[in-house]
Amino acid sequence: MLKYDYGKRIKAMINREVGLEKREVSISKLSHKYHENLMDLEARFHDQNARYDKIKNRIKKETEECNEIQKTIDDWKKRISEMQNEAQRCVAEAIHNRQQLIQQLDEIHALKLATNTYINLHALPERIQGVFVQETEVHRGWHPFCFKPLSHTPEEVRQIIWGNSENAVAYSEAWERLVFRSVREMLLQSTKGS
Repeated sequence: MLKYDYGKRIKAMINREVGLEKREVSISKLSHKYHENLMDLEARFHDQNARYDKIKNRIKKETEECNEIQKTIDDWKKRISEMQNEAQRCVAEAIHNRQQLIQQLDEIHALKLATNTYINLHALPERIQGVFVQETEVHRGWHPFCFKPLSHTPEEVRQIIWGNSENAVAYSEAWERLVFRSVREMLLQSTKGS
């Protein structure tokens, strides 16, 4: 019986060893499969990480470009706003100047009628040309005049146009203020600009 017990024991030991080998083989297969999956996951992780870095860099680049475009848009908006403000200022200034010119022309017209002095506005500013109509009880006298504004003083201008007329003193200052001074200023500015 002893032999039988040894045989059983040896058989049990062999069976255990075979079972352990089977377990070792299955554990080895599982370990190999785990390591393969781990390597595959690591490769996928590196690929996804590289794609993430590319996307992140592209987003950063696109954001910088977007910021530059936004800055350019803001600069253009600012320039357009400045241009609009300048245009509005110019329009307001032009309206103001036109109103002043209309008022000045109205004053000149009233002054023409009051003094019987008519100036050819198309000849301005190169020369002051026109006619003074002197009315007396006996007759009407026409006194034409034409001269360069920068070549005469206001007193000389008064003498050239009105001579010894009574209206000359009363209205010559108004003529000087409305027409002659502005014509001289225009000529001086044009000669400085040349």
